[in-house]
Amino acid sequence: MFSLVLIVLFVSPALCQSGCTSELTFGKTCSQNKSTTKWYFDSKLSFCYPYQFLGCDEGTNSFESSDLCLESCKPADQFSCGGNTDADGVCFSPGDHGCKKGTDCVMGGTVGFCCNKKIQDEWNKEHSPKCSKGNVVQFKQWFGMTPLIGRNCNHKFCPTGSTCVQGKWTAHCC
Repeated sequence: MFSLVLIVLFVSPALCQSGCTSELTFGKTCSQNKSTTKWYFDSKLSFCYPYQFLGCDEGTNSFESSDLCLESCKPADQFSCGGNTDADGVCFSPGDHGCKKGTDCVMGGTVGFCCNKKIQDEWNKEHSPKCSKGNVVQFKQWFGMTPLIGRNCNHKFCPTGSTCVQGKWTAHCC
């Protein structure tokens, strides 16, 4: 019994991680199931994004919710600069003067990173989107309502009646 518990403890995380690094599969249209919004882990940006699952032949990198995707694929202590770009140093508080010129201190869980200011500003703008007409579509997460941000408009994650707006790294719905 003890060895079975050890196998489950050590094999299960490995199985989750392999699914997280798999390519996104949209599935196939079928008569048994309707298409629905699911979530996948994008290893390039190291974050979970929505996509339209077509109904059948689901891939291993597919989750029912953003929260489940993040719990399965992104370590809680993992942090990166905007666009998953490399940090240029470590800092300990916003406005830390230890960061080089052209970088800002962006706080992670316990320590901050010196991130390229231009890239970080662009990233923050994409993650606080605005619409020229109408409102940004929001969805509910465990901490409250937040903008529905996807990786690419081709993933058809926006609800019917909304319009997808593509950015440099991500897309949002208006």
